[in-house]
Amino acid sequence: MLKKLFFIAIIPAIFSTSIFAQETFTNEAAKVSVTLPAGWIYENTEGGIIAHPEAGGFAVYFQVISSDDLSAALDEVDKELQANFTNLQWAEGVSRDVNGMNAITVDGTADGILLAVGVMDTPAPNTTLMVGAWGAPEVIEQYANDIQLILGSISPVQ
Repeated sequence: MLKKLFFIAIIPAIFSTSIFAQETFTNEAAKVSVTLPAGWIYENTEGGIIAHPEAGGFAVYFQVISSDDLSAALDEVDKELQANFTNLQWAEGVSRDVNGMNAITVDGTADGILLAVGVMDTPAPNTTLMVGAWGAPEVIEQYANDIQLILGSISPVQ
């Protein structure tokens, strides 16, 4: 079921008007920027961006949430994911610093798919950025360097 939902979610992104990303994007509302690797495709969505490698197989999703409480934002994300994935299992959340922004990250699985979700307190008041990635373990491994580039690039802007 999860695989079906995953591919149903990815198919519209692949066949939508896509742009080959080789640039840094700034979300003015959250006051953060992120850089996507060359050759990645992105689609603007309501309140966020879905990005994936041209070959597909997994996606990274960025969504702005109106909240200053990271635990509450993570609970909101968990409720949404519980409604869309079956057999969702989470590891313990980890507090982190992402380029000067407080964050909580958590890894999980659902029907053979790996999930990683993080919420970070952005410089904008009452604004949290959710970053989620999911895909098959072998695809995640294949794009590990790109994923690290993306996550490491998330930065506050003035």
